[in-house]
Amino acid sequence: MSRLVPVTPGAARVARLLLLAAVLSVLPSGARGFCLTVTGGNQESVIAAVPVKAGTPFSLTFVNSIYGEPVKETYVYEPSEGILSIRVESPSAGVFEYYGLEPDGTGVAALRRRVGPIRVRSHDYTGHILTVGGKEISLKGLVPGGEPLTIKVGEDGACFLGQSLRP
Repeated sequence: MSRLVPVTPGAARVARLLLLAAVLSVLPSGARGFCLTVTGGNQESVIAAVPVKAGTPFSLTFVNSIYGEPVKETYVYEPSEGILSIRVESPSAGVFEYYGLEPDGTGVAALRRRVGPIRVRSHDYTGHILTVGGKEISLKGLVPGGEPLTIKVGEDGACFLGQSLRP
């Protein structure tokens, strides 16, 4: 007679991570998926995770706290370079001056600047929207106002372990 042994949630998570590592180790690098994660809180835990493809733009939209004007920052992830800022949009000349950018005549500045992880801090995150693959994620309520959030992209198992979240 066989006996079933209960598995703790921690042990199940470790088993999933080991399985993911084994699968990723045999995939060619071009077949590997990437994951955009939003982390925050005291432990920098994953709050949101969304699969992304290399070269696919994603954006962060918010109201600039100094000028009170809307801003849309567009980024792209390239495996060899990391996260790149590729476009800033705003109707405010002051926003572009603040960023040190020259907009075209339509309120858009194109650029290609490596930025690494994106750190965001707001007193309440009202109007902060992260758009990834057509999915909008409101940053309001992910952490208490004033606490930072970090947006990263990489080969991260969070997207592939059932932790994808809050689209």
